[in-house]
Amino acid sequence: MATKIFKLPQFIAEVILPKEYEATTVVVAGGRAPKASWLQEVAIDKKVYCADKGVEICFEADVIPLELYGDGDSAPKELYEKAKDLGVVVKSYPAEKDDTDLQLLLENLSNGNVICTGVWGGRFDHLYSNVFSLLAHKEKNQGQVILADDKEAMLLMNAGEAVKICLQEKVKALSLLPLCEESKVTLKNVRWELEEANLKLLHPYAISNIPDKEFTCECIAGKIGLYLCFVE
Repeated sequence: MATKIFKLPQFIAEVILPKEYEATTVVVAGGRAPKASWLQEVAIDKKVYCADKGVEICFEADVIPLELYGDGDSAPKELYEKAKDLGVVVKSYPAEKDDTDLQLLLENLSNGNVICTGVWGGRFDHLYSNVFSLLAHKEKNQGQVILADDKEAMLLMNAGEAVKICLQEKVKALSLLPLCEESKVTLKNVRWELEEANLKLLHPYAISNIPDKEFTCECIAGKIGLYLCFVE
């Protein structure tokens, strides 16, 4: 097992993972755009990849991605041309395809940790696909995957993983979301602590907890999403 520290504007997470990856990649999807300053801070010293409309989010924040994946059905064509002019590697696909743009990006991503933004705030079916596509990517390479912007964040956790989080901003709610049929967790330094508690996919009750500034979570069995909603 290895320990890795992730620093985001709203929190610092010290995560215990089965594999050690130094590199963390920022992936920008086409949902709600984070604040430009948030993306600029998160992207420092990291490779950035984007899926279709994610290129618009990047350019609005003056962030230049390394690669752009997509079918061009969401981002204006002129942004694809601008990306090429800036030296971005553009990988185009037909609009009629089985995989989503994010799935195609993840299939071509090297092993490592991922911070994915541009996933919140849109249609539920898009969010559902994004969460489980990122979970599949985590299953494949066993790195850390964090879905985040300036308003919401979720750390994906597998059995045997643990995290200590130090909050830098006030949280409206902390929730543990089971992502498989049954999971077991321990959650400490929150208003309602859990000790080897069973979480079932069809009975997600561990919702809207209130954490201390520092709290810990251990995923003993199964798969969960540790979700944080921040006060705006």
